[in-house]
Amino acid sequence: MDAILLAAGRSSRLGTDTDKQLYRIANKPLIIYSAERLLDNPSIDRLVVVGNESSLDELQSVLREFDLITACDFVLGGDQRQASVRNSLSAVKSDRVLLHEGARPLISSSLIDRVLTPDTVCVTPTVPVPFTVAMGKNMMEGELDRSLLHNVQLPQAFDTQKLSDAHEQAFSDGFKATDDSALIFRMGYPVEFVEGHVTNIKVTYPKDLLLVEEILKLQ
Repeated sequence: MDAILLAAGRSSRLGTDTDKQLYRIANKPLIIYSAERLLDNPSIDRLVVVGNESSLDELQSVLREFDLITACDFVLGGDQRQASVRNSLSAVKSDRVLLHEGARPLISSSLIDRVLTPDTVCVTPTVPVPFTVAMGKNMMEGELDRSLLHNVQLPQAFDTQKLSDAHEQAFSDGFKATDDSALIFRMGYPVEFVEGHVTNIKVTYPKDLLLVEEILKLQ
C-alpha cells in the first residue's frame, strides 16, 4: 500500500525559519519520525512525499540522510492542503491509500493497524472533545453536545479512487474542506471512526514542539 505524507506546510504559526516537518528533535527531522513509523508497518511499502517549492530538495536530502529515499516518490504540493492531496493522488498506485502528515510524528504502530484494519471507504481515528463547545460570534447562540463530537486525527485510510473522485468533485464545485474525510462524507460514502490517541499531536504552535520533545524522551 502507498502512503501519502504531507510536508508542504509553511509553518507560519510556528514562528521558526524552518518548515515544521524539517524541524529537528534529537537531530532527527519531524518528518523522519513519521516516515519511519509508516514504513515500519508491513502493509506500507512506499511513500508519496508532498513538499513545496522551497522545501522539496531538503525533504529529499533528509530522507536520503536516513536511508529512506528509495521508498519515496516526491510530488509538488499546491497552494493549500486540499490542493496538495489532490496533486499527490495522481502518484498513488495502490487501490487503498493511507494519508498522514509529516508534522504529526507521534503515531504508533497500533494506531496505524487500527486505521488499516476496517475495509471501508474511509477510516479515520478520533479522540473525544473534552471541553464545552459553544456556538456564536460575540454572544452565545447555542451549545453543542460534546458527547457527539470527535476531534479528527491522521493517519486516515481511503479507497484511492473514491478519494480521487471526491477531490475532483470538490475542485469542480469550488468546495473547500480542512479534512479529507469530509470530502468523502460529502459524496455520500461512509466514514468509519476508530480510536485515536491523545498524544498524536500535530505540531502547529511552539508549545507543540515542547510537548512532542518531552513525549519522545519518554518513549
